[in-house]
Order: sequence, then structure tokens, then C-alpha cells
Amino acid sequence: MDRGPKKLGKQPQRHDFFLNPYRDWRFSSCPVCGAKTRVRKFPLVIHVEPRNPVALNKSCRYCPPCDLIIAHQDEIETQLTILFSERAPSLIGNEYLVMGTLDRAIWWQSHRDAMPVGELLDHLHVFEQVLQFEPEHYGWVRDWGHTRRE
Repeated sequence: MDRGPKKLGKQPQRHDFFLNPYRDWRFSSCPVCGAKTRVRKFPLVIHVEPRNPVALNKSCRYCPPCDLIIAHQDEIETQLTILFSERAPSLIGNEYLVMGTLDRAIWWQSHRDAMPVGELLDHLHVFEQVLQFEPEHYGWVRDWGHTRRE
């Protein structure tokens, strides 16, 4: 009997997310509502191929009214390179997926004591939506063709 796709994480979904691939745009304003974004740290869970989940406490742009986290791809890749240069150099440059967030207390616990992958994923808050935005001459527009709901 097919029960459909297995839900990742046991926590409720939380936040919308945009991985910003543009090095020259840092989103001081929200691309959805135009409000000023704030800098806030989020414990992001990132799956690095093959089967290497990582929890990074990452400074991101955040729009509270839209509950939108904007992480900069170049910054994440730099942090992953630094992390894996010591632990597993063969993983540098592998594909990755930012899956969601952890509660800060869980991130601290996983940072202090090694946490089994299954337990870490049980605490995962998968993103509500992963969004993409494309530049347009006078502003940013949502790329409706690439928006997906987890």
C-alpha cells in the first residue's frame, strides 16, 4: 500500500526560503513586500551529497512580515568549503540542498554533542515554500514557474 511521500522531520513546517544566487544583490528590501529586511541568524540544515546533513548557524536576511529567509549562496558555499576542508575534503563542491531550520536549543545541543542523523532530522522544520526570484529592470519578480511547496 502506497502511503505517499514520507514527510521529512517531525516538526511543523516553518518559514519561506530563498537561496540567493546573485553575488551583487544582497536584498536589503524584501522581494515580496518591499519592507526592509533584517539580519538574523538561523540554524540551517543543509544536506550535502552523499548523505551528509550539516547544521550551520548562518546570518541571513529576514523579512518578519513575510516570514522569508534569504540566504546567500556564495556565503553558504564558503562556509561549507571551510567546514569540509578539515573534515572531509572530498565533499567540497558537492551538490547540496538547504532543507530547513532547527530550533536554536537543538542546534546548540547538536553543536556540543554529536547527534545521530535520524535525531537531527526529527527536529527539522522543513521550509513551507522554497521561492525563486528573478531580476527585472525595475525590481524583483517572483518566478512562478519555479516555486514549489515542500
